[in-house]
Amino acid sequence: MDRILLTSSLLLLASSFCGCVSVQEKALAARQELVGGDAAHALAWADDLALDSSYSKNLGAVEAGRVRLLTGDFSGAETWFRQAVDSAVDRNERAPKIKVGDVGNTLLASTVTDDRTREYYLAPYELNLALEYAILTQALNGRREDALVDARLAVYVQDNLAETYGADVQKGVAGSDAKANQSASSASATQTAQLVEMMAASRNSWENPVLWWLTGVLFEADGAMDMAWQSYRKARAVCANNAVFARDAARADAERPTPARGRAKLVILYEEGFVPLRESLKIPVPLYTGFGIDIPMYQKADRVAYRPNEVAISGATNLVRAAPALDVRALAARDLSEQLPGVILRNITRAAVQAGAQAAANAAGNEYAQLAVFIVNLCITAAREADTRSWATLPDGQQVWSEDDMAPGTYQLGVNVNGRTISTPVTLAPNETKILWLANLGRDFRTGTASLSENYIQGGN
Repeated sequence: MDRILLTSSLLLLASSFCGCVSVQEKALAARQELVGGDAAHALAWADDLALDSSYSKNLGAVEAGRVRLLTGDFSGAETWFRQAVDSAVDRNERAPKIKVGDVGNTLLASTVTDDRTREYYLAPYELNLALEYAILTQALNGRREDALVDARLAVYVQDNLAETYGADVQKGVAGSDAKANQSASSASATQTAQLVEMMAASRNSWENPVLWWLTGVLFEADGAMDMAWQSYRKARAVCANNAVFARDAARADAERPTPARGRAKLVILYEEGFVPLRESLKIPVPLYTGFGIDIPMYQKADRVAYRPNEVAISGATNLVRAAPALDVRALAARDLSEQLPGVILRNITRAAVQAGAQAAANAAGNEYAQLAVFIVNLCITAAREADTRSWATLPDGQQVWSEDDMAPGTYQLGVNVNGRTISTPVTLAPNETKILWLANLGRDFRTGTASLSENYIQGGN
């Protein structure tokens, strides 16, 4: 009777772990509300992450900024992106110190619970997008000088990530625990293979060609031509098949600034959809019978490469197509692929701890202790999930468009997306460089414009 009561109590404890609402389920609801034009719950979800979460406040900051950007609250968005960047980059007197998520198997913390109890740090691709949006929102709010400061910071961050984070990725791959990875290889091989198509459009997880290009546009508008030329060339190096990047890099090689005196320049940053969400996949581990590992993966419907819409801009000259520039899905998938060795190793370590506890109980010969440890291990295994946290309100991808020789005046631009045209007005002054931001969430566009030139009416090249 006592054994039956103990078993029933422990099974009831196990069931109490089930049914919790995950961050990603709330993220999905928030995204659906944004598409429908209702942002109240999305704002509450993002603010809750940023203000009340013990482990996800850094993620909450960028979610709060992105939700506000998509609702037209540019001032609120700037505040949150500023906080996110300051939390990720410690600016000191010598050189900024970048704090990003750990790579590969470099951290073995949290052997008893799961990865969701670890503090979330922005992944490199998320940090670069936070910088991109910090620059954009500062420009939209008329703080051009602040945008230039972050543009210079973005140059440092991207160069530093290539030097340090890239080296850590290689070290993590080379130093991964062979036994642990072999134990889970059959379980994770299929899931890893499914990331390959998603990753095809990127060569690593930290290079953002749009951020390079945007810094180039800002530097050129400010007259810092040497820095502009370097940024344009780096954008082309990362995304060589983008016509806009190629044209600006060619201008850099010829040292030909734009716009010409008395003319105007318009650049467009277009983004669409939302990046795929991650889900938790539980896989049995043969090495420790009765235990499992929890791996973050993308939902089955999203395990395909990003396919950008056909976007054309009319009303400036002829109908000109925008050029796909950033595959956020590919960066996110590559980041996940880089994290998997560490995720698997931590899971194997946790399973070993549980197996050790069970072996000790078995050796003691007390059947009640054996049963208790078994049920507790079952509870832990059932309740544990993979860490599926990621920046969920990012776009699926970005495209760019540029015309650097326009007559001053007001234009009624037609943005044609797969046969559907949205009209948006833009006014350009002599010698001005202006950016138009467009976010396509499916039903309508979110827009904003900003001048990137100082004293553009009196200035000129």
